[in-house]
Amino acid sequence: MLSNDQNNLAAEGTVPVQQFVPIEEKKMPVYGKAETMLSAAVFILSFLFVRYTLFNTTGIITSLVYIGIITAAIVYIKKKEYVFSALNKVLAALLYVFSLVFTITDNGFIKFLNCIFLFGAGAYLVYSVCAGKESIDRYLPYAVKSSVLRYPFSKFGVQLRISSDCVKDSRTSNNIKMIIGGLILAVPVTVVVAALLMSADDGMNRMLGNIFDEIFTEDLWTWLVQAFIAIPCSLYLFGMFYSNANRDDLNVLTDEECEYRLKAKRTVGNLIFYSSVTPVLILYVMFFISQASYFLSAFAGRLPEEFSYAEYARKGFFELCWIVVINLGIMIIMNLHAKNSGEEKTAALKVINVIFCIFTLILIATAMSKMIMYINAYGLTELRVYTTWFMVLCTYIFLLILAKQFKGNMHMSKWISVGFTFLFAILCFSRPESLIVKYNHDSGKVTAENFTESGILSMSDDGILAAVDEGLMTEKEGREHSEMNHSRHMTDHLNISTLVLENR
Repeated sequence: MLSNDQNNLAAEGTVPVQQFVPIEEKKMPVYGKAETMLSAAVFILSFLFVRYTLFNTTGIITSLVYIGIITAAIVYIKKKEYVFSALNKVLAALLYVFSLVFTITDNGFIKFLNCIFLFGAGAYLVYSVCAGKESIDRYLPYAVKSSVLRYPFSKFGVQLRISSDCVKDSRTSNNIKMIIGGLILAVPVTVVVAALLMSADDGMNRMLGNIFDEIFTEDLWTWLVQAFIAIPCSLYLFGMFYSNANRDDLNVLTDEECEYRLKAKRTVGNLIFYSSVTPVLILYVMFFISQASYFLSAFAGRLPEEFSYAEYARKGFFELCWIVVINLGIMIIMNLHAKNSGEEKTAALKVINVIFCIFTLILIATAMSKMIMYINAYGLTELRVYTTWFMVLCTYIFLLILAKQFKGNMHMSKWISVGFTFLFAILCFSRPESLIVKYNHDSGKVTAENFTESGILSMSDDGILAAVDEGLMTEKEGREHSEMNHSRHMTDHLNISTLVLENR
């Protein structure tokens, strides 16, 4: 309060009036029974996710955990009265189907890739339903960024505040607090008494020692660490569901905002890009001319005299990787930052994009031809299968980019998403190691004589089971190698390949 003298001085303009600005309390998030139940379910599922995905990918249990997370999201969203479009129904079905990958294969690399896919696709499903999307976003990268990072972290601490508000005034919570407080006070006295009793009597020493050994085991500490890691995972998942379903104060992503962001990046004159890429294109032309016989030999199925099959294929693969990365990077930078791009794309920019696409596609075709030569000579391996799959994916993407130059309104995000999902499904559900063993055996690349050098013994149980089926090893040997692999990698046996091996 100001005194009368201060008020008079203030009126005369000689003393500024002191203003008190009240501190706004952070508003409590709106929640109901649905959020309370979701909070409990999400924490349990997060703990199971940490235990059966981060610490140990089991197979069937991991599939059930993902199915549980997807179901919890769908139930909560429906409870908030959001409508699933045809796109969202298909996406939900795909998530359930890809959750089964952990059960049908023992391949750790495939499971890792599938975790990333389910994570991104699941976050986008929640975003898409609550945003009322009926088709894949044209600005998909921005949508994925918002669904994976922006929205979940905007409500990262909401679960803690809701949980705290639910229990702070309840009689049960007060009783629990008093019990915990009493136990904490009792700890020092209990420890002293236990130590004295253990020193006084050998029987008591053994009894309490056994009790402590049973309680404070390595498994207990593992559970505690997993529960601790589950807390931020739970906060993230709850924030994802809650932020999308409660959109009153959400900074909603719109197409207009995405267009504005893209236009803000277009600040470089097109002529600068034209002049900077011209020397690169000239080098590519010179490179193709100088290496014409080298590349054409791949299409003819001939091996250059100075190369072995291994050197020829590896050299082609690394050339492909570098050219793809360089060309794609140049195209992204040009089309993202050039002043006249997007809907105002110039003819010159389209021509440059076409040239880069054609050069890259030629190299991809050459490398694939060389890879086929290599496979025909030495058979399949995991790396060769993954490399070939990557080549096919790159071919598809660059063909889309090429088509985009002639059809400006083409929905790139939709076609890339559809094509990638289809190719990724082939990779996951084909169980590559099983196909590798069968192909190598049928083509005579792997026999009983060279079996130990074939690399099959380092495969997961998908390859071991196929080797047993092909008669390359006995069922007993298959089970022994399976057990040894699982012990070495500390993985569980709850997948189809391992279960079939164990029950032969």
